Amino acid sequence: MKIIILLVIFITSLVSSDYNIKAKYEITYGILGSIGDATADLRVEKGTYKIKLQAKARGFVKILSKSRVETHESTGIVKDGRFLPTIFISSKKRGSKTDIKRYLFDHDKKFVKLLQTTIRGDKKVDTKSILPYFAKDDILTLFFNLKYFIGEDYKPKNGQKLFAVGANKKNGEVLLYKADSKMYKDLLKEFKKSEHPLVVILNQRIFASQKGEMIIDLNSDGICTSALLKDVVMFGDIRGELVSLKQEKN
Repeated sequence: MKIIILLVIFITSLVSSDYNIKAKYEITYGILGSIGDATADLRVEKGTYKIKLQAKARGFVKILSKSRVETHESTGIVKDGRFLPTIFISSKKRGSKTDIKRYLFDHDKKFVKLLQTTIRGDKKVDTKSILPYFAKDDILTLFFNLKYFIGEDYKPKNGQKLFAVGANKKNGEVLLYKADSKMYKDLLKEFKKSEHPLVVILNQRIFASQKGEMIIDLNSDGICTSALLKDVVMFGDIRGELVSLKQEKN
């Protein structure tokens, strides 16, 4: 299920006016076919924004994951065309187990407070802590703000470091690489139509990828149309494809 969320977060338009975006993705896994889908909703209105992503497993994976559902939400303000989060909520539900993380941003004092709720059956545990690092972005706003960091041509310096709450637990680090490097040249052939391919490393273990390495392709509007994890253990490649997109001005 982690791969479903990661595919959807790469919707990276800069904000110039009030509008809504709704996108839907289908996730396939080698010979197993479709394993899940996800929806992404963005609303920008009167200098504020709200992003909501929800992913659900289907078929074989739904059975294995006990009908797992993940929801991620980011709320905040829009300042000089950039999203600035005030709260980021990540929740995961699997059977009778629910984990909710609420990240509260203090941009003036430069710290993030984490409120965590764990529910196991009828038992509930709440904990509080301060993250060991500060980042201006969460994992959702980071990629909505991507043009702010790497420019309109989507060509980062190889190994360019960005930081976001919800990425690497230790320091929030995310690495970007140009996907036209020799190491990834053959993989670019996997995309039906390649416009702005990027290699993203979240430094998290995802299936057979030790570092959470994924190749994505962005269109000219900065919206992810395809994503790929190559040669995942047992069943082949995991792919994400944009199946519908709706954009409206308020």
